[in-house]
Amino acid sequence: MSTVETPPPPTPVERRCPRCDARLSAEQEWCLECGAAVSTRIAEPRGWRASIAVVGVLLALALVAVILAIVELAGPAEGVTEVAQTPTPAATAAPPAATPAPSVEGTATPSPSASPEGGTTAPTADLAEWPEGRTAWTVVLNSSGTREDAERIANELAGKGVPGVGVLDSDDFESLGPDSFVVFSGTYPGRAEADEALALVRDRAGGGSTRRIVPQG
Repeated sequence: MSTVETPPPPTPVERRCPRCDARLSAEQEWCLECGAAVSTRIAEPRGWRASIAVVGVLLALALVAVILAIVELAGPAEGVTEVAQTPTPAATAAPPAATPAPSVEGTATPSPSASPEGGTTAPTADLAEWPEGRTAWTVVLNSSGTREDAERIANELAGKGVPGVGVLDSDDFESLGPDSFVVFSGTYPGRAEADEALALVRDRAGGGSTRRIVPQG
């Protein structure tokens, strides 16, 4: 009998940034070195013609409804039949609103916001801000092309217990690439302290790197 050899598993392809040739992880969409977009593409806004067409259809339907109402009112009056009124039951008193539990002194109690489906979303954490004009080391966890997406990532990391999470606008710092929003964790006076912090949050954050942050000017 002849034996069938099993082919070796495919070798994973190493991803690199097309702009600065920095090494990228399998899930990374933005380069942490230069801020370039690797696989993310910003969708173009929808055209305004479709919105105008929808508004036109709604106006036409409203006009037809008005015409039908006028025709109905112009018809011969029908006999009026007296209908006995049914007494309406008394309105049931609404239960008293629940009193919110007092928050611990010195801490803010986040309030849930309404979601489009009528439920509530998770509370938003207070993101850290970089000290104005300070040059220091930090742990860079991720980056995005929009502040909204970067803040969403930062809130998710804060929910996982990553301390001191905030968002930096790369255009305000000399040591960061342009046109991106960087998610960071903590401020440290030296690289050794930043490396120690990275080792503590690497598993929860799914990776990261240390970077010296230098403000513009």
